[in-house]
Amino acid sequence: MPDMLDITSRLLRPPQKPKFSRARSLLSAGFIILMLGLIGFAVYQIARHVTVGLNTLRTQEILDRSYVSLELYTFREETPLAVEGGDVYLYAVENGERVGVAQTVGTPYRVGDPALASELQIQLNAYGDRVSLLRKLGGTGTPADARDAAEAVDRAYRELLKAASSGDLSAVAGFADSMGDGIGRYDILTGAASQSVAALEAQRQALLAEYAALSPMTVTQSGYFYYTCDGYESLFDYDKAKTMSPSEFRELTALSAQGIPSGVAGKLVTNPTWYAAAYVPLSDPAVELFQQGIASQKSYVFTCRDRGGVELTLTLIRLVPDGEGVLLVFSSQDMPRGFDFPRSFTAETISLSTGGYRIPTEALVTLRSHETGEDVTGVYILAGNVVEFRKISIYVRRDGYVIAETYEDVKAYLEELSQSDPAEYERRTADEWSFLGLNDNIITGGNELYEGKVIG
Repeated sequence: MPDMLDITSRLLRPPQKPKFSRARSLLSAGFIILMLGLIGFAVYQIARHVTVGLNTLRTQEILDRSYVSLELYTFREETPLAVEGGDVYLYAVENGERVGVAQTVGTPYRVGDPALASELQIQLNAYGDRVSLLRKLGGTGTPADARDAAEAVDRAYRELLKAASSGDLSAVAGFADSMGDGIGRYDILTGAASQSVAALEAQRQALLAEYAALSPMTVTQSGYFYYTCDGYESLFDYDKAKTMSPSEFRELTALSAQGIPSGVAGKLVTNPTWYAAAYVPLSDPAVELFQQGIASQKSYVFTCRDRGGVELTLTLIRLVPDGEGVLLVFSSQDMPRGFDFPRSFTAETISLSTGGYRIPTEALVTLRSHETGEDVTGVYILAGNVVEFRKISIYVRRDGYVIAETYEDVKAYLEELSQSDPAEYERRTADEWSFLGLNDNIITGGNELYEGKVIG
């Protein structure tokens, strides 16, 4: 048996540390360093080859348009017509209808109460509009007529929403009126308002049963008969449009309407040509546009958003500058259906139409050319899984985007340049970067982008 003293001494002896060689310690440390290096390299590769939040957009070609808007005032050869004692009129022609010499345009009635007469006139005109529509349709309408009416209501509704979102209240009112007219037309065409012309005429006559009729009203000249006057007929004299100065026009637009005499039944426009005038400050972009068109007396298509989207073709015949702005005078013979020729209205026309690639501003990139040392504007695209740079040639800059020339336009320009100016052609193409093309996959957002980066 082992000696008790020997056992005790061994128990009391301090523990011995395990023995490792220096070479083994260095090997362990090297292994740890290697593993840390591999992990770091992997993280680097992930950061290098993977772009977090990569956003792309296919190149698309658009037609971008800019507009100028004018407040136009109308000048027409118009003569108010009146019947003494008449304050309500049963019209025999449509509003704006062309009439001949000695033709009867309506029958006046004496009501006596101005407020009642005004309300009664509105009702009579509404019946008259329905009668006119039914007569045009021969008492019936086709499914195509009804479909066209429904589509017109839809268009007016969409435009109304756009106008409301932009805060254009005058346009909202115009499109609302167009919707009302279209709905009434649709009701008649689909039978929702299935009444005959005779029945409607009878109801209209019943409104006047208790009032005294006066002698029928006839015209002594041919022209276009309109139901209403605004009191500006004599102020906005037809011939003034051809001779007035900018200051005279501005004074004219500041005048108040003259009173409309009692018994006025409407007005006769004796000349189909009419004028529209506007004054614009020198800083307005419209000035440059119309200065380019006055020499040839160019015609412009205007859209009247506050009159339900009616289009008018106006020809520029005068451009008269003063120290602050420019007087513009247009002529026209357009008389579109439903356009009531207000004394003033707002209309817009296209000032610039640009076709090309629409590119968001955030996608634009500027690189330094290794060949010329110049800064080159372009975009990154994703070609397969590789980031590549494409040059662009910018037409115009807009808020939040640019319009760039199409690949075909750039190619045609460079081909022409190669013949006319070889040195400039060499400079433009020295860096060998390609231009952006249709359907290229533009990168609009991503991290750590550079040419040649592989998206893993």
